[in-house]
Amino acid sequence: MKRKTVWNVMIWKTNGDEQFKVFVQKPDFANIYPLINCDMIEFHKGYDEDHGTFEMHCDEEAKLTSKPVNKRATKAWYAWQMKTGHMSLPGDTINGDIAILKKVTEPNENTEVSSAA
Repeated sequence: MKRKTVWNVMIWKTNGDEQFKVFVQKPDFANIYPLINCDMIEFHKGYDEDHGTFEMHCDEEAKLTSKPVNKRATKAWYAWQMKTGHMSLPGDTINGDIAILKKVTEPNENTEVSSAA
């Protein structure tokens, strides 16, 4: 039986909470906008030991609309910059909630495990 792929979406909230959503197809911007409460998306790279390098979907207008700093996303963004040699303006931040998309394969429920005992 063929294993099915799904898309996990992790939402890092500015208050430190993390939410998960699962989509059977890759979510488009229209699916992401309400999850991070925005009208325009911009991309930033991030890095942490749990997830490796990843792309963050961020609110492009978050600073203009005075959304709070997302400390976790900012930390991941700075970690990616340190790892890759990229730079940003000193003190720059990622503001607002962000979404991270990851394609995953569902485990095959009919997989048989055998041992050589």
